[in-house]
Amino acid sequence: MSIDVMDDREAEMLREVAHEFALRTLRPAGQEADATADVPWQAVRAAGELGLVAANVPEAYGGPGLAARTLAAVMEELGWGNFGITATIGAASLVAAALLIAGSEEQKRRYLGRLCSSETPMVGALALTEPESGSELEIELRGQPQSARTRAERIPGGYRLHGAKRFITNGGAADLTLLLASSGEEPGGGFSLFLIERDTPGFVPGRQMPTMGLRGSYTGELFLENCELGEAQRLGEPGDGLGIVLKVLAVARTMIASAVVGLARAAFETALAYSDERQQFGRPIREHELVAASLAKMRTDIDAARLLVLRAADDLDHGRDAALSAAEAKLFASEMAVRVTQGALGIHGGYGFTRELPLEMWVRDAVVSRIFFGTSEMQLLEIAQHLGGSR
Repeated sequence: MSIDVMDDREAEMLREVAHEFALRTLRPAGQEADATADVPWQAVRAAGELGLVAANVPEAYGGPGLAARTLAAVMEELGWGNFGITATIGAASLVAAALLIAGSEEQKRRYLGRLCSSETPMVGALALTEPESGSELEIELRGQPQSARTRAERIPGGYRLHGAKRFITNGGAADLTLLLASSGEEPGGGFSLFLIERDTPGFVPGRQMPTMGLRGSYTGELFLENCELGEAQRLGEPGDGLGIVLKVLAVARTMIASAVVGLARAAFETALAYSDERQQFGRPIREHELVAASLAKMRTDIDAARLLVLRAADDLDHGRDAALSAAEAKLFASEMAVRVTQGALGIHGGYGFTRELPLEMWVRDAVVSRIFFGTSEMQLLEIAQHLGGSR
């Protein structure tokens, strides 16, 4: 299948804006956040001022309306700056994607412009994972018996929600959370999606969870305690949550894969520069065959991952089912990032192991990318389901 290559001057200018923002804001803010675990919300607001938050919102609703291929290019630059902060920024695009897929006109006009606001963009969250259901929840979304503990009970005029969500990017800190609950309504396996604003009674933020990576991102938990919602806060029809979530996950995995390509590229570029500076046996270490071969493999892996991202983004842009291509992109990119960041650290030797350089942070962030929005094992299961088909 051929891929339409982005050749748009305006899109290229936005990519350059994203790169400059990543260099001057995300790099320093990310290293400070990694040390303190304090999310630099000012960097998120600064991204909004540049039109980089929820940039998939169409012009009709106040956004730039970026195609998936262009948004992927922007996400790569942001991931190059800092993967953790990029995850916090990117969550708004996922809520926007869900609204564009299934939102009513009233919901779109109420939220899309606020998600991409250049003044104070809404922080978004996609709340799927539960304390006892992570990959298990995704498997059941694909047809297995339900075990989700978060419930949405019918009451006059709406729903009453009970339950908890955990390991949620921006969970408890978001202004607008898109939350999946078992509603017992058909079709679609009995799941429904709900739009919940932060100050809704019964919607209780939990703690920020300490993490080994993505420390520039807020990973939290939230609780629903007799949280009553009106019909207007349900996204899509009753029981349609399954189909909507699977489409949003394809977007999420494509964008995360692109940000991970940026993360790996940052490590590769750092290792390449160091290999020209570092001398051993009277010559730069890049002239030694083992180092040169390692760098060549890194570059090839990064380019291959980017092509997989482009294919998934192309599927999204043309309205094709992107479940397979997004899974392949996410699987390859995250596994590649682990190899590349660890290889870059090895080229630096003892310097890479110290916290004076961002390399050890990049290694930790790369490891987390393997479980972010679906583990590598879940991507393999998704790909396996398509083995009998043709591409």
